[in-house]
Amino acid sequence: MDDKKATVIKLASTTAASSTALSLIPGDAAMPIANEIAELATYFIVILGSILLEKILIAVVGYVSFTFIIPFSCLLGIFYLYIKKEVLRNLAIKLAIFGIIIFIAIPISIQVSDLIYDSYQASIEQTVEIANQNKEYIEEKKKDLSEKDQNWMGKIEDYLSDLTSKIGIDISEMVKKGEDTLTTFLEAVAVLIIISCVIPIVVILIFAWIIKILFSFDSNGVSTILGKR
Repeated sequence: MDDKKATVIKLASTTAASSTALSLIPGDAAMPIANEIAELATYFIVILGSILLEKILIAVVGYVSFTFIIPFSCLLGIFYLYIKKEVLRNLAIKLAIFGIIIFIAIPISIQVSDLIYDSYQASIEQTVEIANQNKEYIEEKKKDLSEKDQNWMGKIEDYLSDLTSKIGIDISEMVKKGEDTLTTFLEAVAVLIIISCVIPIVVILIFAWIIKILFSFDSNGVSTILGKR
């Protein structure tokens, strides 16, 4: 999770730098792309928040399971030995299994997302490299354009049209690099959202479904247990 956190922070900083570089291109041709890249920061915040939440849940769920749920199930088991109420034994077993399941659900969900992350890690790192290369290319082209602008007054009038044409081509190339950068960022964001947000939720929902099917932890099951009491 620390590796994923570092990757997300690196991507977020790269998007900020790329957006800034695109926004400084002469004219407004690259502004829509720069704005789209800047808006990706929101998604990176969500991804980073989900990673931090998973880290917190690992500690909190384990604490709750072994401090409250499982000890309470043991207490119910002790009461069953004296009272001999079948409902207490059933509830103690269900609570113990429930505590163990929720304790292992979070680590398993993180492990599944890590397996997917490992297969896409090279692609995500390549995204950062491509974005940095495009940013450097844009900055070099902007530097060239600046030098051309400074020397423009000293140019002969016959070369004015040629100079304008070259500037237009350079701007078009920079915009194309910006489009490529946006595409790679979108792919990386989609992968990270699936890895950090979707997969853990799906795994937890699967565990919740298993608990509901096997141990009847729904409103009807609770009502039945209370009725037996």
